[in-house]
Amino acid sequence: MQWETSDLGGKTLKTVIETVGPYAGMLAMLGFLVVSVLLFSQGRDLRRLREWAGGAPERDAEIREVSEIVAEERSQELKVLAEREERRLQRGGDGSGGFWDRLGRPGRTMAIIALVLVVGAGAAYAGTTLLGGEDAPTKAGKTTKGGGNDGGGGALKPADIRADVLNGTGGTETGLAAEYAAALEAAGFKVGATGDATSTFEESVVMYTQGNEAAAKQVARSIGVSETGLITNEVADLTSGSMVTAVIGVNHSALPSGG
Repeated sequence: MQWETSDLGGKTLKTVIETVGPYAGMLAMLGFLVVSVLLFSQGRDLRRLREWAGGAPERDAEIREVSEIVAEERSQELKVLAEREERRLQRGGDGSGGFWDRLGRPGRTMAIIALVLVVGAGAAYAGTTLLGGEDAPTKAGKTTKGGGNDGGGGALKPADIRADVLNGTGGTETGLAAEYAAALEAAGFKVGATGDATSTFEESVVMYTQGNEAAAKQVARSIGVSETGLITNEVADLTSGSMVTAVIGVNHSALPSGG
């Protein structure tokens, strides 16, 4: 009876093995495949790690080489700057730099402009002082004060001077030109034309053509006029081309006694 049970149990175990065996084999194959994939992946990672570890010293060498090149270039730049600074200090003598170096380019430009302005102002002042004067005319038609001798006026004689006389009072005083013309003739001057000016003159003036300022001053002193000036076109059109023209204005003074 016991054998039958064992036999029955053997048959049952055999049946179970026969039934489960194929499934177990399939699971084993599946597990083998999974393990193979994992091993392959791990091997690839290990290979990458070995490649990285093997290449790291080379990268360090490259980095060191680049760093050395940059450091060398920087060292050369610092050396050039140091030499330039040393030359500048040597030119400055005491190390503080020259005056122009301390000014800088904008300062030098301003200093040059200021110097030019000062020199120009000095030259203009000198030219005005030497060439001009209280009695010198500046342009045609502008009168100057003073009846003193100028430019060798004493070398001329009244008989060598021909003068015209115009009445510049605007018709308020008739016969004034003839009166002054007679005074000039009495003083030895030659008298040309007499007449009336087209404009009214407040002050009397003796006008002269170019180069006859000395003659105008003599005539002005003779008739008591204090202003002289280059003849204007308006007055020149009314004259006979004499050396000087006396225009008697509204505020004229009396003729000098004995004139």
